[in-house]
Amino acid sequence: MNLIRATIISGAMFCCAGCAVVSVGNPTQAGGKVPVCHKGKKTIYVDEAAVDAHLGHGDYVGMCR
Repeated sequence: MNLIRATIISGAMFCCAGCAVVSVGNPTQAGGKVPVCHKGKKTIYVDEAAVDAHLGHGDYVGMCR
């Protein structure tokens, strides 16, 4: 029983370590601005309150690639 429990805990720690590299949330700039890739072409900085509206029409949070 202890071996099984140790394996599960070890696997959970591995998963958490892998999850730690994922960025969660909006990467805000000074002044509460968030970078949004607008129409897949140009990075713009919008207020946090405007992010959802941009996401609704296909833009995404982050710099354009």
